[in-house]
Amino acid sequence: MALTGTGIAASAAPTGQAETARTLLLPGSLPSDAATLKALCASLKPSADVAALLDNTNAIECTGSWSDAEREALQCAGDLADGARLAHQNPALSKSQMPHQFALATPLHAALGLTDLTVVDSSTLSLTEEDSRALCAAADAHLREDGVQLHFVDTERWLVCCETTVDVLAERPEYLIGEALRPNLPRGKDGRLVERWMNELQMLLYTHPVNIAREDRGLPPINVVWLWGFGMSDLPLTSSVKEDIHCAEFAFSHALRNGDLPAWQAAWTTLAPRILAADTIVLGDAQPRIRLQRMQPSPLSRFFAKFKAKPTLANVLTALHATSMS
Repeated sequence: MALTGTGIAASAAPTGQAETARTLLLPGSLPSDAATLKALCASLKPSADVAALLDNTNAIECTGSWSDAEREALQCAGDLADGARLAHQNPALSKSQMPHQFALATPLHAALGLTDLTVVDSSTLSLTEEDSRALCAAADAHLREDGVQLHFVDTERWLVCCETTVDVLAERPEYLIGEALRPNLPRGKDGRLVERWMNELQMLLYTHPVNIAREDRGLPPINVVWLWGFGMSDLPLTSSVKEDIHCAEFAFSHALRNGDLPAWQAAWTTLAPRILAADTIVLGDAQPRIRLQRMQPSPLSRFFAKFKAKPTLANVLTALHATSMS
C-alpha cells in the first residue's frame, strides 16, 4: 500500500522541473487499538476507489512524530521552516533587521492532569486579538535579553526573531492537541534552551492580568507559549513555492477526540479526492504508524484485478492495522 502524505503537500516544482511527489498526513486515521478500529469500521462505506488505492501500495512502518513525518516529506534538514515562511509573508516585521533565524510562537492552554499537561484545542480558547497582543508584548519583553524578539502577527501566531541559530526539532502544535506535553518537548542540541524559554514564559504568564481576567470570566488561562518552526532567514522561498505547503488533515483526529464515529467515517468520503491525488499517504493515530507509497500495477496484475472481488475500506484498514502492529 502506498502512502503519499504526511498531512503536507510538497511544494510545487519550478517551471520545467518534475512535480514534487504529493504527501498527505492523516493523524487519527488508523487507531492503534484494534477494538477502536473495529468499532469505527462497522458500517463504514466500502469507498471502492480509496480502498483500491490503499490496497495497491507499498507499506512501510513509520517511526517518530507527525512533525518528523512532515519534515521527511518536505526534505527538511532541520526544523519545520514555518517561521521563515511567515517572515517572508510579513516583510514589514523583519526587513529592518534580518535575524539569523525565525520561528513561531503559538499561545496555548494545557490542562493539568495527574502527571503532565495536556494541550487543548486553541479554537476553544476564545482568545481575543487585544489579549493576544498583550501576552505577546510581555513574552517579547522577557526574551529580549536572550536575543529573541516576538512580533504579533495574528491571535494564534507570533513571529519569533532570533539573533543566533537555534538547533532544535520542535512539534507543530496542531499535532499536540489532546496529547501530553512532556514527551513532545523540543529535541536537538538546543532543545533544553527552547524548553527553558517556554518554562520562563509559562511562569511569566501565570500572574499576567490577561490570564487573571480570563479566569474571572471562566476561560482557561494561556499557560503555554509553544516555540516551533525554527527556519533560517535565508530560506529560498520563490513565487513558485506554494503558500499552503502544510496540508496535514485533522478531520480524523478531531472526530476521535470528540468520540464522533459518523464524522470519522464521513472523513474518508470528504477527503477522498485528496487521498486519491496523493503519491504518499501516512496513516496513524497520535503517532504515524504506516507510510503507503503508490505502486504502479503490472499489466498482468491489472488483468487479474478484473476478476478479483473489490476490496472494502474496512478490510483494507484492518489489514493495514495488522501490518503496522506486527
